Amino acid sequence: MQTNLAAPLVAAIELCLGWGLIACAPETSASSHRPNSVVLPVAAGAGGGVLEPSGAMASPPMAAGSRSMVAGAGGMGAAGMAVVTAPVGAAGTQGPGPTTPVVTKPGSGCGTPWMPADAMSETPRRRGGMPMLVARRSMMVAGVERLYLVAVPPTYDPNKAYPLVFGFHGSGGDREQLRGYMNLETPAAGAALFIYPEGLVVRDGDTGWNTSNMNNNDLTFVDMLLAQYKSELCIDEGRIFATGHSFGGCMSNAVGCFRGDVFRAIAPVAGCGPFARGTNSCVGEVATLQIHSQKDTSTGYAGAITACTRWLRANACMESPMCGCHWTEELSDNATACDQTKQHPYVPGVPVEATMMDDAPPVLREYEGCKPDYPVVFIEHHRRERQMVGDTSERWHNPPPWSAGVIWHFFSGLSSIPTETP
Repeated sequence: MQTNLAAPLVAAIELCLGWGLIACAPETSASSHRPNSVVLPVAAGAGGGVLEPSGAMASPPMAAGSRSMVAGAGGMGAAGMAVVTAPVGAAGTQGPGPTTPVVTKPGSGCGTPWMPADAMSETPRRRGGMPMLVARRSMMVAGVERLYLVAVPPTYDPNKAYPLVFGFHGSGGDREQLRGYMNLETPAAGAALFIYPEGLVVRDGDTGWNTSNMNNNDLTFVDMLLAQYKSELCIDEGRIFATGHSFGGCMSNAVGCFRGDVFRAIAPVAGCGPFARGTNSCVGEVATLQIHSQKDTSTGYAGAITACTRWLRANACMESPMCGCHWTEELSDNATACDQTKQHPYVPGVPVEATMMDDAPPVLREYEGCKPDYPVVFIEHHRRERQMVGDTSERWHNPPPWSAGVIWHFFSGLSSIPTETP
């Protein structure tokens, strides 16, 4: 396998992407959002890992000579990888981080221990994940039984308000799937509560989500889950978050749009939308972190541009450059169509590793001028899923192995802001 991470892609100044890319719409059965089940090499220097049979991605070891890095100005490390020293968790101009003040807004469920008979204590999980108290439940929504999973840390303190994270699976998934391969609970380390809803069959026998309008059955499902668990668990109502991959990323964008006055932040991975129509369809502001690959063949990059533009405008961020421009080290260069003066490198607060599975280092940027407490961050990755370069079935679609750590760092650095009840 031949990889050249020192290619001019890192430093080249490229023109803004046009809008004639692959349009983003819910995928057909031919472009499923399920993670590929492939085995990658794990020998020293290969930089590979294993996608487990369930679709859970094992974190790959670093390639020989590789280094933790983020995009921005910096030199080239061993194996031709760009290297930047990234301070951990700086707030302000370096993006939200753990040092950001957090003021909780406790809900009505505080003060009562959570000891339901249906909550099971897990045995140690794969990849070192914290065993959680898990309840697999259902509720009736508009006459239809809806399944979901709720995960609570065993150290849960009913007198402490916790952030709540919704995790939305991809096409064909269920309430178990995203939890396994995104593994956001590990970096959260007992500091959050999690709910994983399961979508209904939407086409060709695959489960998915309704992202079309603010009163659809899936958003009603979310509303009902929030109502129940605000009274059952001690939730910080000012820190309700959503993330998801692929079709679940589209659902995260829909939640941010139609429930922007309830959700504090979203983090769609390889998502699309929101598909709101009309200037008043979306409500409120929502802090946003997007992860997408420009090469993604399952959920087109144009969909990520649409979403990015929506959040920039909702949060009053500067749009110079427009979404979709490639990152460049030449932050002061005004001579191109992609004027980089209104964004800066985003420091993720955790190691972002480029391995031999990356065609180029990831690029991380944060837009400037956004409303206080409502940042917009866009991360573009170039990580392949296949071992062989040039594989015609390559998708550049799966979440990179560092996604969970970056998402949790983003969420955990946001302060609690009072929200309206749906």
